[in-house]
Amino acid sequence: MKEKLIPLEDIRKLHPIFRKRYGDTLAKLGLKISGLDNVNKVYDHSKHLTGIDFCTHLLDGLEMKRTVVNGEVLEEFKDKPFITVSNHAYGHVDGIAYIEQLGAYNSNFKIMVNFLLGLIDTMSENFITVNPNHSGAFNEVSSLGGVKQCIAHLRAGNPLGLFPAGAISNLIRSDGKWKIEDRDWQASVLKLIKFAKVPVIPIHISGGNSRLFYSLGLIDWRVRILRLGHELYNKKGKEIVFTVGEPISLEEQGNYSDLDLFGEFLKTKTYELNKSK
Repeated sequence: MKEKLIPLEDIRKLHPIFRKRYGDTLAKLGLKISGLDNVNKVYDHSKHLTGIDFCTHLLDGLEMKRTVVNGEVLEEFKDKPFITVSNHAYGHVDGIAYIEQLGAYNSNFKIMVNFLLGLIDTMSENFITVNPNHSGAFNEVSSLGGVKQCIAHLRAGNPLGLFPAGAISNLIRSDGKWKIEDRDWQASVLKLIKFAKVPVIPIHISGGNSRLFYSLGLIDWRVRILRLGHELYNKKGKEIVFTVGEPISLEEQGNYSDLDLFGEFLKTKTYELNKSK
């Protein structure tokens, strides 16, 4: 357990300016502007716990309501390996709530996450961390071990959760309209799904971040990331709904040899769950 989720020591490593005179003052200002000081406060409130207990305590502290629709599907797979695929609606609290809710069906449930969620050491038992680059492809050196862990986890008969976009849902223009949606689901994740040869269960996650967050993404994804800390604290009192779809069998997956079409198929199955409620 760390004293702070994002300590000043980590900020000092980012740039030499934070190691010079007034560096700590600048670092503290940066934490405040980015909202990471709020992230530290939320972490501090629950860091005495780990795993699902940490998730529940943190989410209760944010007064977030969590609901699972059609959870009977997960009951059917309680002792079997499977993969869940979901839209990455928030970039932080969705992963935390994901662990809490699906962990209630199988305590061995883990999700593959990038380095951002991987910073939460109190949830390390629930995470398999990889390091995708901005395009969504795995960094071969830093991620190979994580991918092997994913396969080993499934082979041991356990479930695995994936956010195939490898990035937070964004504001995109499609058919002449603006909408919030994942980018194309990434080939590296789709290859992992194909290789695993287990049933896939689509799960749609409701909600999203603020309009300001998405608007900043039109400037640059790095500018948007600076807003992410604020997007945790402003979820106070909100509801997050996990809508579980019907499992996709190996036979049905086998109908898609083209990865792009396979990704479109899985993504469509997931977003259709939002319309079915």
